[in-house]
Amino acid sequence: MLRRLLASLRTGQGRDHVLTYLGEGLVLVGTLVVYRLAADAGRDELDLYVVVRRTVSFAFPFILLGSAVGITRYVAMRGGVQEQRRYLAASLGWVLPLALLTFVVGLLWPVPLAWVVFGSGDQAHLVAPLALMVASVSVYGLGYAYLRGRGKMLAANAAQVLALAGSPWAAFLLFDDLASVCWATGAGWTAVAAACIVPQFKAGLPRGLGRERGDLLRYGMPRVPGDLAFGALLTVPVYAVARTHGLAASGEVGFGATLLNITAALFAPLSLVLLPSSASQLAAGDHAGLSRRIGHLSRMTLLASAAMTIAFELAAGPILELYLGATADHYVDMSRIAFLGALPFGVFIGLRSLLDAYYHTPRNGINLSTAFLLLLLGSLFHFVVPTPAVFMAWVMVGALGYLGWATWRDVAHVRAELDRHATRPEGSLLVLVVRGRATAPHGLEATGATVQEHRVRAGSWSLGLRDRWRLKRTLRTFRPDVLLVPDADGPGLFAVLHSAVPVVVTIGAAGPGRAPGWRAQATAFFAAGILCRDEASREGLWWRRDDARSLPVGDGPAARPGELLHYLRAVALHRAPGTAAA
Repeated sequence: MLRRLLASLRTGQGRDHVLTYLGEGLVLVGTLVVYRLAADAGRDELDLYVVVRRTVSFAFPFILLGSAVGITRYVAMRGGVQEQRRYLAASLGWVLPLALLTFVVGLLWPVPLAWVVFGSGDQAHLVAPLALMVASVSVYGLGYAYLRGRGKMLAANAAQVLALAGSPWAAFLLFDDLASVCWATGAGWTAVAAACIVPQFKAGLPRGLGRERGDLLRYGMPRVPGDLAFGALLTVPVYAVARTHGLAASGEVGFGATLLNITAALFAPLSLVLLPSSASQLAAGDHAGLSRRIGHLSRMTLLASAAMTIAFELAAGPILELYLGATADHYVDMSRIAFLGALPFGVFIGLRSLLDAYYHTPRNGINLSTAFLLLLLGSLFHFVVPTPAVFMAWVMVGALGYLGWATWRDVAHVRAELDRHATRPEGSLLVLVVRGRATAPHGLEATGATVQEHRVRAGSWSLGLRDRWRLKRTLRTFRPDVLLVPDADGPGLFAVLHSAVPVVVTIGAAGPGRAPGWRAQATAFFAAGILCRDEASREGLWWRRDDARSLPVGDGPAARPGELLHYLRAVALHRAPGTAAA
């Protein structure tokens, strides 16, 4: 074992793994100590602190708008430091104003927000420091994600330990009342955020960040519902029980959810390392290597999750008594039920980054949103039909169970696709042409690509169940590498909304003084690649002009089928479309 550890330290990837595990281990220990300090202050203080931390986890995605995972991905895929810093500067353009707004709202309306969070206005004095915690951890998360994308794992993990373990621990040691503890924690997170971000801009902030801002928003915004659902899965049960059974019962449910979060810290290093490294391997075309790595990590995650769940269920009483002391008896039964969600939650935490790296569509967001819908249905039943507080713990476990199963299913699909890419002949490409008219040529007839066509209604952009089912069936049977939509004004928006495969859309020629229509504009925002029939249509785009490629397609004399095939292959292989020119 020692030899394997020393050998891994000789490689950059091995050092990243070791440093990340070490950092997350220290964060885990620090978190355990912090909750023990809260328990020593009494059950009421522990219940309040649990609700505060659950609220922070739920609220900060509203500020980030998906930029944390986006900045890690794009920074990892860009080579130049100046180009990487542009993505950080672009994300600060909305994270800082939203963070400031959050803090101001907490200062101005403490009583209504206290009723929403705690179920009573008596805790209004905690709202302003809670707002500072939400704002500061959001800015810190951005700096941390940037360092991860740069591959600076030592600095990233040091910041993680100082922020998530050091700051709360120091706050509890320095102050006795919970409000002061929250103020100090927020101040500590602000200081760590500044240490991560400020040194990156010694020469000043870069200008002209429209392209980078568009990349981050296009990638991150569709993931926001999933990010919010992720926080809500472990927070909504706490709020629901607070209104039906009071703060003490909600604290029990919240502590069970907190145990799941603490356990997830053991799998977080897999996720933290997997996103930038998977994105890099995809860009390099190392499909076989990535598939083998995913298989190893999947088995390790499943076995570790199962072992932890069994161990806790067998020894929950002694573990919590050792951890919480005299207050442990109040939390044992609820914690046992909540911890049944540790296995599926561990699978999700450990493997979710792979889905973020592989899919252009928010695959994790879709799974999270479905799990959240199940949670909402259970919560509605809890409000309508009188049920005990433990019912919400079972609802939470059920939602997490679906999330873990859906993640495992999608990871298996990604592995199958990677294996298929690794064994296929060099240069082969499967293209599904999605069109609303049978007469429009697609320009791939003489390129040697394997092409299949799929017809939908010309204006089918909505959530039509029949069209959606037909497209999903075609995707399963044909298994294309990329979708080409020759008419973005037709089924373009439908394709980008429903396809997990990268979609390239064609923007039709614009008339004099006319811009592409709103459907084409919306399609261009979400598409993996954009082709314009002429320069006028490219200039008429509201966004992503630099990403769009002016390339005549079809069977006319100006068509360039070789360049079209090169472009589609670059998009399918997760390379920058701008490099696709022949």
